[in-house]
Amino acid sequence: MPRKAPSQVRLDLPRAPSRRDSRAVIPGKTLAAIARLERHRYAPGAAWHALSHWREIVHSRGTWVMYPRFSSDYPCCDPPWGGEHRQVLEELLAALPRRARRELHAVLAPLDARFLARTLSDPYAAPGDPWWRRRLESP
Repeated sequence: MPRKAPSQVRLDLPRAPSRRDSRAVIPGKTLAAIARLERHRYAPGAAWHALSHWREIVHSRGTWVMYPRFSSDYPCCDPPWGGEHRQVLEELLAALPRRARRELHAVLAPLDARFLARTLSDPYAAPGDPWWRRRLESP
């Protein structure tokens, strides 16, 4: 019976996305605008960190309808849905130039759509909260 070569077996294994792979989805001019903004308002790499955590939350495994996971014993003190990651991305969108904003929004739009599809609206949420906070936090 024929066998696969070890190199072919390694190619078939799932590969964890690297930092370089996740940055490649945003065009270079947008990355330059984000880097300029990070130098003045955030730490270097804050946008990548926020985007990778938001992507991790949106693509988390489990049942189709998802609820936030709290990392501490005090869920009342933890901000739901990944802390402030989506907030950082929203602030970046507001502060970027028009072209860079459009390109970053094109990366975020499928993630946001998947998040909205996998979460349920909270009818008792405060109307002033951002849209990602107005989702149910528990079954």
